[in-house]
Amino acid sequence: MRARTHLRRFLPCSASALLALAAPARAEGIDAARNSSAAPGAGETTYQTPLRPRAGYLQLFSPVAIGRGLRFNNPYRLQSTLGGTPRSLSLTASYLDVGLGAVWGSLDGIAHGGVAHVSLAVQGIPQEVLSVSYIALAHLGRFVPFGRAGVPIVLQPDASAGLEGALGTAYMLRAGVGVQGELVASLYYGAATIERKVTEIPVLSLELGIWIDYEVLP
Repeated sequence: MRARTHLRRFLPCSASALLALAAPARAEGIDAARNSSAAPGAGETTYQTPLRPRAGYLQLFSPVAIGRGLRFNNPYRLQSTLGGTPRSLSLTASYLDVGLGAVWGSLDGIAHGGVAHVSLAVQGIPQEVLSVSYIALAHLGRFVPFGRAGVPIVLQPDASAGLEGALGTAYMLRAGVGVQGELVASLYYGAATIERKVTEIPVLSLELGIWIDYEVLP
């Protein structure tokens, strides 16, 4: 009887002691499990989905602007002269310029492509110019600076061609829509005059308008 009484008293004490010893080990196991789930171990891979791909995207864009130029040679005595000789400065007619282009590249670098512009005079005699250019642009936050070089082809009033280069930038107000400005330097080759067989007419123009684009992501 006494042995049974001592055994009954010993069993609860032993169980309590075992639970007390197991509690720290269990707590350590829980902490280790939490740490292993919070931070991946060696050999494990974490995946993050970027908001936008950094490379291999196609961007379509369309600038629409109003422009006017400063003509550095006026062999035909055109209107809006700023002097009294053929070499005097003169203003070109105001014109509407609409472009359509595409570039392919990376958001971290320079994208390359082509753009076509059509310019229509909005005052004076009808004038139409088609320009085809190579273009390169970059993304610097909300700014999209660009440069282009190409060939302008005069369709009216007299067919001719020349060379053209431009620098500009667009400022994106929101995704797909922004404002843009462009400084365009052109050299046109015109018809003969009494003094020269071929005339060269340099023109420096400023264009201000809107920029619309659409990105095709891979």
